[in-house]
Amino acid sequence: MGSAENDGKTEIACKPDNDMGATGIACKTETAAASGERSLTKNPPLNPVVSLALCALLWSFGGLIIKLVKWDALAIAGARSFFGMLVLSLAFKRPPKLFIRRDENSLQGQKADNENRRQDQKTRPQKIDWRATTNLLLGGIFYAATMLLFVPATKMTTAANAILLQYTNPIYIIILGPLLTGEKNDWIDFAAVAGILAGMVLLLWGGLGGGQTAGNILALLSGLTYGLTTIFLRRAKDARPSDSLNLSCLLSFLFALPFMIKAGLPQSGSSYPALACLGIFQIGIPAVLLSMGIEKVPALSSVIITMIEPMMNPVWVALFAGEVPSASSVFGGLVILAFIAAHVALKSSRLHVRKKFVQFQKK
Repeated sequence: MGSAENDGKTEIACKPDNDMGATGIACKTETAAASGERSLTKNPPLNPVVSLALCALLWSFGGLIIKLVKWDALAIAGARSFFGMLVLSLAFKRPPKLFIRRDENSLQGQKADNENRRQDQKTRPQKIDWRATTNLLLGGIFYAATMLLFVPATKMTTAANAILLQYTNPIYIIILGPLLTGEKNDWIDFAAVAGILAGMVLLLWGGLGGGQTAGNILALLSGLTYGLTTIFLRRAKDARPSDSLNLSCLLSFLFALPFMIKAGLPQSGSSYPALACLGIFQIGIPAVLLSMGIEKVPALSSVIITMIEPMMNPVWVALFAGEVPSASSVFGGLVILAFIAAHVALKSSRLHVRKKFVQFQKK
């Protein structure tokens, strides 16, 4: 379906992406510096659904650890973003970037033989792909906003409130997703979202009354920015979603740097390993896992899978903070798990049937 150059400089692959509802031709350009990207996202070591599930599991520790750090909320957001940026830069072997450049053939979706393309690389500079760059920047900005909003929200209200309100994001994906990604939602998606939201209400029954209004508002805004993050990462699936995540860490760190300077060093010795854990295990590694999963899983489905995070949060609180969840919380968690499993099973079954039907037609 396309051509590829393997001389270590540039690889162009044009292929249709119709498995998950997107249409058209996706033309990709990669350089030797992206070899880590190809190994992790083009040939991921984990199933995309498993990657997203592990990502959510690591995310779920965030509320508990943030509560343990005795420092300014925005300073915490900046420090964990700095560690996250280091992990992403090492994992994908490149620093954060502001532009995506591609050669003219890639931008026009044209095919050229290997010899001509090698010559073009020597004589013609690459041009900025403004569409891909826009997705890169918006994905980075919205995820940076999500991280900067979530930490103060967790400090100002309960961790349960912050997670519950952040996970209103499926509402925005249902409304904006079809317009911005072209991915249509079906009854399986809507039923899963309704069931999961009902499970979250049971899981966190009575929790909203315990938080502060300002914290709840920040958490609600983080739900909007998180929804937009998912949409623009999905729009960047034919480029490098990891670049948006790495850029978001840089933007978050730069925004929070004045607050870090003003706050000074944390006074508690336990805050330092907690900050490192937040950056490495709650931002960096999950971002790598998210990059591996988001390219293959539609926006709404990816959010449904990552709703493991609000389900597991009270579990960690019970284990490490001694807060035993109520019966309604346990039941709500089981409801969420059931709807996630049903959604994944039904979507996988439908995709399998569709592929079998296409193979039958070809015969």
